[in-house]
Order: sequence, then structure tokens, then C-alpha cells
Amino acid sequence: MSRVLIGYDIHDNRRRRMAMKTLRAQTACYQESFFDCTLDQKRTLELWGKLTERLLPEEDGLIFAWLDPTCQHAIGQRWTMGGQSLFLVI
Repeated sequence: MSRVLIGYDIHDNRRRRMAMKTLRAQTACYQESFFDCTLDQKRTLELWGKLTERLLPEEDGLIFAWLDPTCQHAIGQRWTMGGQSLFLVI
């Protein structure tokens, strides 16, 4: 299990509400558009998939940042369209 800070910048209200509800179900520790979650790798990938399937890379931003200093594995995915990015590092 790792602590993951998840943040978003989502322009559409409907997509933003979906992301907010999805992330609030994971943790009670959040402020505005940032969520401090404790997740294993499988749940992290599931959550990434659920969030990104409805987001638009050309309009929305999403970041997962690991707060666990013992996390040594890194794979990444970055989409850049229209000046915005969706970024995942595990």
C-alpha cells in the first residue's frame, strides 16, 4: 500500500462531479481537487482507468503523485493534446 496524492483540473462540471465522487469514495482526506489516498497498485490502476475513461485529455488534467518514499518502481503514461496533460506514474 502506498500513499498517493491525486489531483485534477477538470473543466466540465459533469466530469468534475464524477471524478470527485469517485475519489471521495476512496478517502475522507481531501481538499478541493486534491485527494490523499492509500492504495495498492491494483486499485491505483483501476482508479486511473475509471477516471481517465471519461476525461478529455485536450481539456482536463489529472495527476497521481506517490507520497511513499519507499516506492521505487516507475512506469509512466502521458497524453498531451491541446496543451493539457494526463499523467500517471507508478
